[in-house]
Amino acid sequence: MPVHDVDALLTHLGSLDEERLAAVLRRRPGALSLPWPADLAELAVRLGGRESIAAAYMRLPRPHIEVLGALTLVEQLGLPVTAAGVSTWLGSDPEVVQPFLDDLHERALTLVTGGGEISTPAQFPPVGVGLGPPVRVLLEETAVAVLRGVAAALQLRGDGARTVLVDRLAAVFRDPAAVRTLVDGAPPRERELLIACAEQDAALEYFPPHFGSHRAGGREQPGDWAVARGVLWPSYDGAAYMPLEVSLALRGTGWRLPFHPEPPLLADHPVPAEHVDAEAAARLLRMIERVTELVDTAATDPIPLIKSGAVGVRTLRTVAKTWDVEVDEVRLAVELARSTGVLAPAPPPPPAKGRGRTRPPPPSPGLIPGLAAPGWRAADAATRGRVLIESWWRSDRSVLMEAGMGAELGESAVYRHLRHELIDVYATVVTPGRGVADIEELAGLLGWRAPLIGEDIIGDALTAAAGEGELLGLLALGAATALGRALPAGTLTSVMAELLSGAHTSAVIGADLTAVVLGPPATDLSRLLDSVADRESSGAATTWRFTPASIRAAFDRGSTAPDLIGELASIAAAGLPQALEYLIGDVARTHGQLGVIELGCAVVADDPTLLRELVGNRKLGRLGLATLAPTVLASRTGPDTMLSALRAAGYAPVVREVDGSVLISAPPNTDPADLDRPDLDAIGVPAADPDRHARHLTATATAAPSEPAGQFPSFAALRGRGQPEAIWELVAGQPAHLTHDGRTHLVHSARLHGNTLTAWSTTTQRYEDFPVAHLAISGHPAAAR
Repeated sequence: MPVHDVDALLTHLGSLDEERLAAVLRRRPGALSLPWPADLAELAVRLGGRESIAAAYMRLPRPHIEVLGALTLVEQLGLPVTAAGVSTWLGSDPEVVQPFLDDLHERALTLVTGGGEISTPAQFPPVGVGLGPPVRVLLEETAVAVLRGVAAALQLRGDGARTVLVDRLAAVFRDPAAVRTLVDGAPPRERELLIACAEQDAALEYFPPHFGSHRAGGREQPGDWAVARGVLWPSYDGAAYMPLEVSLALRGTGWRLPFHPEPPLLADHPVPAEHVDAEAAARLLRMIERVTELVDTAATDPIPLIKSGAVGVRTLRTVAKTWDVEVDEVRLAVELARSTGVLAPAPPPPPAKGRGRTRPPPPSPGLIPGLAAPGWRAADAATRGRVLIESWWRSDRSVLMEAGMGAELGESAVYRHLRHELIDVYATVVTPGRGVADIEELAGLLGWRAPLIGEDIIGDALTAAAGEGELLGLLALGAATALGRALPAGTLTSVMAELLSGAHTSAVIGADLTAVVLGPPATDLSRLLDSVADRESSGAATTWRFTPASIRAAFDRGSTAPDLIGELASIAAAGLPQALEYLIGDVARTHGQLGVIELGCAVVADDPTLLRELVGNRKLGRLGLATLAPTVLASRTGPDTMLSALRAAGYAPVVREVDGSVLISAPPNTDPADLDRPDLDAIGVPAADPDRHARHLTATATAAPSEPAGQFPSFAALRGRGQPEAIWELVAGQPAHLTHDGRTHLVHSARLHGNTLTAWSTTTQRYEDFPVAHLAISGHPAAAR
């Protein structure tokens, strides 16, 4: 089989129209990783590279891999590599095999030569059938003295040049009848051994005579007869392998390669579609809330990190307990917040100066709001949800995978591949309105769609990916949601806007002091109710309960009774019940009557009688209260202990500054200047549009490509135009911000030609030319990670 090179691939790409070229880019998404290929020549080099071919091969379904293995087998046997020949060895009709050949052609993994033969960019041996290398390969790698010995054992002439001897021996082994006659004449034990090796796809344990103590005393071992005659070939790993032609001859003329053109069947069951999509919106909105809460928390107190740079299990459990959610939900929220740049590690403090050895740099104090946090705060729910899902879709990490397997895989494209396959199965294989009863049934289908990944990895990754997909609203009740179907189809933005537009902005507040939302609550509604009530349940309906403690907590964050009543009345679909107004008024009347000042601490009040009551209260005896003045008490305990004890005794104190003002515990408001930052769309660089990029490549196909400067010359030419880290990311093709002529562009895939920098601007959605002399370069959240 001819193995085509980059030049042949470039010729093929140049013959494609815009639509067919887009199909290639869609089938080989790795070709559009950053930096994007600027022309067809660069695309051909990328598609023909070993890493690109290996990545594409790993993502092939089982029948495609079987077809490629058959192509290689036909070539190794010296037969014409055609669709008919491949179909024969697969034991199938040409019309069944041809669609898989067409699909491989669309992936640029096969080409059709002028003579009608099929070529590939590499050889892909058949998988799972235990066929050894062709005998000619073995003969050409063997010393002449050994070849003469094999010829003598076969009673052939051993004279002549090396090439003549190789041809003479190869002709014997490529004759199936001659091979079977030879093996039939072997000693019974050797014959049984060889038949078993051929039928069971197994190698034979074998140590050559010069293999040290394994062959001490010159004793014979099974396989000696076969090795002496070239029926088995020993290697230095202690095994002997059967050549391809010998295996096929012993398997018989009726043996064929395995071929599985049809995927395994998947059992399903009916699922109410309206419940699935309602659950999708609710779950995604909850994840948006979690990330927002993390940003608010990190704005006041950095989220601590362990030595590895991750958030520790203890911290995750503490946050989960505070939110009353599962740890996995917190773990995924932290990962998404970091991957989108909404959270980032705080700069570590400068190392301590001292004599002697240089100390290692101190660790980061923890996670704080990142460069993308202002854009997150300013964005609407649909934009936030889209950014979270797209970040998860591109990630090579799994936060819910079993710890041992996750450490083994690390950041690997394997997990991303399985995640894509899982969502695609739910979206395209499972009929809308139906779901999968048992997720473990998907393992067989995923094994067919990703056969080169081990079954043990598939099982662990399947559970993790499904769990993450459910937390993001892509899967629910065993079925794909509208978001899950839209993600692989590329329609996520429009479906997201439509789905979240149905999020409820009002609640039913009852006289039993509960607020109920019958459906997915909008983000602003959830935040308001979470700030003033305790969430009791989530799902198709979400319930909150108002308590004196929850109302007091709202007052502690700076709310007033009129403000609180007004905000709740604006979202109460049936009006605000009197019971809730009375509760708010009762808490408001006692809230702030007492104030705690952090001395050690002190308790202050305008009413001396109230302070005398505290001193005489036996329940507060452990606080050691002492009167400093008619309106001031002192205690040996800290302010936190004092607040807890007073509240447990039925009082409602607040924390005051030394000047008497109430200390508000709310997170700081967003700086209005932050609203001038790039919006959330600038957090992640959108994936390339294959159709649009194919249009660009075909339009520039006839233009002579100019040689861009290398990375180091480009860095030198741009030195002084911004931070060195940002310049380096830019010249490496990664995203950065360019300010030119008063306008800031988010760009990537930059190339320097003379005094002009050409880069794709996601701001204008086209390639732009920027004069180097008038540029200012700054970093980008995606590059900052």
